[in-house]
Amino acid sequence: MSLTCSSSHKPGLIHIAFNQDNSCICIGTSEGIRIYHIETHQICYRDDIGAVGIAEMLFCTSLLAYVGAGDQPSLTPRRLSVINTSSSSVIRDLSFSSSVLAVRLNKQRLVAVLDGRVHVHALQTLAQLRIIETPPNPKGLAALTPCSEPCCYLALPASAAAGVLRVYDLLVDGGHVVCEVQAHKAPLAAMAWSHDGAFLATASSTGTVIRVYSMPHASKAYSFRRGTYPAAVHCLAFSPEGYQPPLLAAASSHGTIHLFRLEQPHRSAAAAAASAAAGLLSAVINFAVTDMVEPQRSIANIRLPCAGLPAICALQHPTGSSGNAFEGGGGASSLSGQSDVATLPEDADEVTLVVATAGGLLYEYAVEQLSSAAGPKASLVALATAGGLLYEYVVAQLAVLGGPKASLGGELTLLGSAGLAAGA
Repeated sequence: MSLTCSSSHKPGLIHIAFNQDNSCICIGTSEGIRIYHIETHQICYRDDIGAVGIAEMLFCTSLLAYVGAGDQPSLTPRRLSVINTSSSSVIRDLSFSSSVLAVRLNKQRLVAVLDGRVHVHALQTLAQLRIIETPPNPKGLAALTPCSEPCCYLALPASAAAGVLRVYDLLVDGGHVVCEVQAHKAPLAAMAWSHDGAFLATASSTGTVIRVYSMPHASKAYSFRRGTYPAAVHCLAFSPEGYQPPLLAAASSHGTIHLFRLEQPHRSAAAAAASAAAGLLSAVINFAVTDMVEPQRSIANIRLPCAGLPAICALQHPTGSSGNAFEGGGGASSLSGQSDVATLPEDADEVTLVVATAGGLLYEYAVEQLSSAAGPKASLVALATAGGLLYEYVVAQLAVLGGPKASLGGELTLLGSAGLAAGA
């Protein structure tokens, strides 16, 4: 998942992206590329090559793909460079007819998203496998499964006027259409895959309802009510492998993070009757009314201190059970690096929510007591990722109607390549 920033958000900050296992965050700035390891709060890699508009990692390996911001001829947005950060060498430069709007990676495929077409490449050889024609897609919306086995799915908008998407299997002829989904009435705004490609979450430009589809048959598995009023959904993120029940986080323009539990709620007799009524109404008026009759609400809402700034989020295992450290300085193979998958204890009741904002702030929430009758609680750590400050908050009472209460616990400064240090 990634976020494109403007100069009004944070001068010098252009692009923010989590890697596939959410252990690192890759940043494109007016000076070059920065990679931060989230658990250690240290810079793992830095390259001051000039303004970079897109920077994407492959898990925690030394493979990195970037696109220039166009400030100089060598960093044109029409060229995608694949590099080995261990040896600081360029593996291949890929040139395109128009600007690259987004880059997606997994261990089998590299996908370059342009406005109106998508180029699919084999990661091992970087040979082009297929060009997929799409409707106008000026935001570069695309979702690639983090896994490459047993499925390697790519979701793309199939309409610029409605929330229709197509899912392609990139392991078959470079992109075989698996299904087409009428996900929303309004155009799509966000999509995200679960870690194994079993679920695809979607949100429209209206942003009031989030839907989750089971793949490959595209059956609707869950429908969640984010809110009553429209909002831009900047990001959707599933919980990592091994977390039960699975969770889904959504970051919106209202400055809130909504957390949903992916399990069917216990239904009373009244709810069952409502479900039957919804089915009858849908059959009569040819319109899905299930979302209005049976809305599922979030189990926790977190209001960010920086309301109004676009943000992306990621769910992690609790601190200490994340994947490998970044392999940027060790000489590991850039195309064959592995990322360990953590296993949670059966009684685990905590998950870490990481939020990166366009203002250069990275917030870490430890969400606890998810199955408690009193509702979830949370503690917060905020990390500035682009030359700002790190604030530590303690947040509690998420289940209270008035919302969470936050108290400032500390302030730290980010000191270039040295990492984080305590502020005065």
